[in-house]
Amino acid sequence: MTLVNHYEITRSFKRYSSNIFPTDMFILVKYGDGQCCLFNPDCMVVNLVRHMQEKCGYPKETGLDLVDQNGETRGLSRHPPRTNAARLCDDRNVYILVNIARGPDGSYRDVIPLIEGGADAVPELYKKMRVHLQQLELQRLEEKRENERRELEREKEREKERQRALEEERHHKKKVSVATPETLGVEKSSHKKTPEKARPSSRVSLDGKGTSKINVSRGRGRKH
Repeated sequence: MTLVNHYEITRSFKRYSSNIFPTDMFILVKYGDGQCCLFNPDCMVVNLVRHMQEKCGYPKETGLDLVDQNGETRGLSRHPPRTNAARLCDDRNVYILVNIARGPDGSYRDVIPLIEGGADAVPELYKKMRVHLQQLELQRLEEKRENERRELEREKEREKERQRALEEERHHKKKVSVATPETLGVEKSSHKKTPEKARPSSRVSLDGKGTSKINVSRGRGRKH
């Protein structure tokens, strides 16, 4: 199947389906030896992938994706599982089922068309697939570097917070060590109380009263 035939099939399918199914939403997926199957993309990505695994007979393929006539993947494995697949697929379009081979680090290794003859069946389209895959790999590396840069900035901020906490702890310990009981005693003794006005003692008052009585008695004795 050449790239020109793929374009012609896509245009013919859109014209035919618009007359037969005017309101339904679906896509046509080509796989195997000239086989094809209709799918409704108005569902979560995880459900669409599971349906394709069951219908097309690829249960062990974990990187299933769809490629359009421009060689661009729909990114079914790149988006969150609960994403609506209708946002990624064009209604009434024809796609080729492919498997995206990825490395342990998540790198994009290869794109494998799951049709009879593989890449040799669509050489021109496969070149576009490879170009698109390289773009995805560059984008992945750029995102990885950006995430590493952000993580480094967050680590620097955490280190600043730790240093600030240690500085506050050292400052607090220094204040506690200065405020010892001896120093507190010195501080208390340095604050002298203002002397209160002296009051006469009871003895002095009694003696005064006794003296006055004696004088009176003596005076009276002298008069007599």
